[in-house]
This record gives sequence, C-alpha cells and structure tokens, in this order.
Amino acid sequence: MSFVPIDELKDRGGLTLAPMIDFLFLMLAVFASLAVTRVAMSDTEINLVKAKTESLGVTKQINLASSQFKVINLSISDEGQYKWITEIRDHEMASCGEIAEELLRQYHRGLLPEDKSKTQIFLKIDKKAQWEPILKLILSIQEIGFDIHPVYEPTLDSD
Repeated sequence: MSFVPIDELKDRGGLTLAPMIDFLFLMLAVFASLAVTRVAMSDTEINLVKAKTESLGVTKQINLASSQFKVINLSISDEGQYKWITEIRDHEMASCGEIAEELLRQYHRGLLPEDKSKTQIFLKIDKKAQWEPILKLILSIQEIGFDIHPVYEPTLDSD
C-alpha cells in the first residue's frame, strides 16, 4: 500500500522549462551589466596622456566603491569640446560655464553630497587638446568649490 498514487510516480517525459528560463535570465543580466559597464568605462574619442605615477607624486588612492562618494566623469576632446559622461550616454556641453551651472544645480537639489570633497570629478583630457579649454574648465570647477582630478594612462616602462 502506497500513499502516493502510481500515476504520480511515473515520468511524464515532458520538457522542463524552469532551468531554461533561469539560464535566459542569467544571460540577460550578464549582457545588460556588460553594456552599462562598457559605456561607463570607455570614451572612444579620447586618447589619454601617458604619465608615470611616480613623477606626478600620486600617493592618494580613492575608494570609489564606497557609497559616500559621487563620481562625475567629464571629457575634453582634441577640438576642445566638453562632454559629461554618464552611464547611459555622453551629454555634449557647450561651455565650461554650463558644466559649472549643472554641478551647482545638482548640488542644490541634493543629488551631490553636502561635503563637496566627497564629489569626485574626473577629467579625461585628449592628449591633443589645447590648454585653453582645459584651464577654463579646471578653474571654473575650482571656483565653485569642487576638486577636479585629471585622468591619465599610467606607463610601466621608463620612457
């Protein structure tokens, strides 16, 4: 005598879809994260300057994984055009004043930390860019109280 009917113990011979749906969801999550990461990490129109970290005196490392920091990426192309780089797309900015206004707007709305030192602004500068737009942007951002940090490509050899 069995408590489970014999019909329930028989193999139905059908296709189980649950593992396939799990696999498709996993693949969707992987490709979505790759797409977002690739957009956030690369700016194909910028060729960064190569520099040795020892010669620049870089000793401070910033832990960006901490949620207390807000990271803003800006870039200057070789023609002197400004871009605000976000996770989704790049926003063309007409002038450094427009960038400063947007920073202040986000600061007053509470989108940026109250302590301005917790807002990390990284500037990707094309190695062929003219100095005038670079200097204008750096000074306009420092004028409103934020720090800006240039991004460069470290070299390993002794060139």
